[in-house]
Amino acid sequence: MREEECVMGKTYVQREDFIIPRCTDACPAGVDVPRYIRAVRDGNFDEALAVLREKLPLPMVCADACFAPCEDVCAYKQFGDPIAVRAIKRAAVDKGKDGWKKKKKVAKKTGKKVAIVGAGPAGLTAAYYLVTKGHEVTLFDAFSKPGGMLRYGIPEYRLPEKRLDKDIKSVLQWGVKFQGNTTIGKDITMEQLKRDYDALFLAGGANGSMKIPLSGADKRGVLWGWDFLRNVKLGKAPKLRGTVIVVGGGNVAIDVALTSKRLGAKTVHLFCLEKREEMPAHDWEIARAEEEGVLIHSAWAPKKVLGEKSVKGLSLIQCTSVFDSACNFNPTYDEKTTHKMEGNTIILAVGQAADLSYLKQEGAIRSKGTRIEANEQDLATGERGVFAGGDVVTGPRSIIDAIAHGRKAASSIDRYLGGDGDIGEVLAKPEKKVLLPDFIIDIKPRNPMPLLGPAERSTGFDHVELGLSSNQIKAEANRCLNCDARRFEVVLNMEYCKECGYCAEVCQVNTFGPAEFFNAKGYRPQEVKSCNWCVGCFKCYFACPDFAIDVREVRG
Repeated sequence: MREEECVMGKTYVQREDFIIPRCTDACPAGVDVPRYIRAVRDGNFDEALAVLREKLPLPMVCADACFAPCEDVCAYKQFGDPIAVRAIKRAAVDKGKDGWKKKKKVAKKTGKKVAIVGAGPAGLTAAYYLVTKGHEVTLFDAFSKPGGMLRYGIPEYRLPEKRLDKDIKSVLQWGVKFQGNTTIGKDITMEQLKRDYDALFLAGGANGSMKIPLSGADKRGVLWGWDFLRNVKLGKAPKLRGTVIVVGGGNVAIDVALTSKRLGAKTVHLFCLEKREEMPAHDWEIARAEEEGVLIHSAWAPKKVLGEKSVKGLSLIQCTSVFDSACNFNPTYDEKTTHKMEGNTIILAVGQAADLSYLKQEGAIRSKGTRIEANEQDLATGERGVFAGGDVVTGPRSIIDAIAHGRKAASSIDRYLGGDGDIGEVLAKPEKKVLLPDFIIDIKPRNPMPLLGPAERSTGFDHVELGLSSNQIKAEANRCLNCDARRFEVVLNMEYCKECGYCAEVCQVNTFGPAEFFNAKGYRPQEVKSCNWCVGCFKCYFACPDFAIDVREVRG
């Protein structure tokens, strides 16, 4: 029974009556999205940042570069565009101060030592929580600075180094040691690590470019995507001129194309196997690339690099499908439909892979291809005391997925070392109840993130996203539906239902699904699977031709 109180016409909902909303459910790290949005709405940015930091050791990184799975499932889509969650997060990290540090608790020293291989998002996250639990933690990385793909794989215009360094400093300041320029298997062996440390976490990431067999790929002027981005960040950017041809349809390919424009390429053509609607890159990234003049050509596969010793162009064939009937990657081609593109440089951005050569002598630690096999529940490998996580286990995913793996690894390792595995933190003032305004369907437009103009972007690596204005921040935060606190009841008369399925068609929050029986009229009706995520849009009510659905707000 929901316990609510009404004071002067205002309805308060107690925290214990909340549900986990879609946005929080979709976040791999479990960030309490509505809670920090409410804090931003009220102008309490310190509290908003503290709420974020309860789950994210790298909140500024996420504000700038997360792909925001929370927005993909935002229930506001029932009315219009989703809440600009990442933009609101940006406001919290830009305006919030370090008051959360006063509430952070660090356990007494346990005397246990943990080695973490890889100082990317998974490694940094695990280190943060493990040092909080009292363990001595050392991060090993082949690069001279911590950050991994955050520093060396994401372009400066998306994630400025100064902002990244601020997050990393907040991890290292609690006592985490960093040892850079250290390659495992070369500068230090796995045997040494296992001898000197009580537990190991392998989080080296997908730290290299995936190579494909392509005739002429050894010619001068052929580059590989991740290596190209890394070299740019290391100050070893190649001199580009004329036409650059990028091959690939993912976010790395888009980053490569946009970076090429900034390095002097006159024209950039991007070719990918997928049809436009199948491209793995996010729609907003594709749109920004086109705004900057990148020319995208869908459904083409590279056939041969043209030229004798140096690149003169690329020959391509039509790709008719990327996946087979079982949805497995299995491209098919029309060899008769071809295309030639002249160019000075070809950059192949077709995927990333991990270098696991340091595991050659490790029989108990199994790998499959370029991924380490780890137990999904605790990220343990086949060798006792050795854990693995992040892209080196999953393959290339997202920053927030890597952070989630870092959290899981820290919990598992702490438990392995004799702790309770509880890495939960309370850094913000507990929210006991929430004020709900009267429910009114008032559709408000999304406040778009202000950006540098397309012409300004291509001339350098300045941060493209400028951040919302104060008025935009408040307006966007006020769009939030408080899905965790507001509840609706949906009733469907299954005897009236004639199986049209319109209700399920218009509902994007999984309220309806087919029943496991037939009604008296011989139809297999829809039934209400869960009302938890209903937001009272009433689309199902108006879509039902049988008048079988009723929706009401639950009050008290």
